Amino acid sequence: MHWMRCCTAFLLLTTGLLAASLPWTPASFRGLTVGHARREDALRALGTPDSTKRATSGEELSYKSRGDHKGDLTLRLDGSGVITEIEEAFPVAIPRTQLYRELGKSPLTEHFSLASCAAGALYRNPRGNIELTLYPASGVALWPDQYGYDFAAIHYLARQPGLARAPSCAAKH
Repeated sequence: MHWMRCCTAFLLLTTGLLAASLPWTPASFRGLTVGHARREDALRALGTPDSTKRATSGEELSYKSRGDHKGDLTLRLDGSGVITEIEEAFPVAIPRTQLYRELGKSPLTEHFSLASCAAGALYRNPRGNIELTLYPASGVALWPDQYGYDFAAIHYLARQPGLARAPSCAAKH
């Protein structure tokens, strides 16, 4: 019994180290490479957005029901107009099996927490209650639905999601 616990702990430790060291490839969505494509590129590829909104760090472009799964698209741009994230919020949660068929059956699972003291910053936390499914080779993170099994959204990212560690203010709470 003790031997099994040691093996399990070793496996979890090496999996965590492996996941942290895997390279992240910026996502590509309809020809837009996240982290490189700009606002003008998005307008060319997706057309005129249904709405735009100024955000603290830049701008958001919204496209209703124009995602690959008929979901709403939100493109987040930094202050210089570079796309930093593309999110498709699904109209109805999509089963894991369907997205595994589309993206591959070998995703990574990482746990995160939200730091309310740092404007809701997401950070890696092995005991965190937010479990994201990651595809580092394609730059994709899947967000779980409210029940934690099916998926509510897909995020196309330029780099791994979340901060590597908790913000200093979160350690105080």
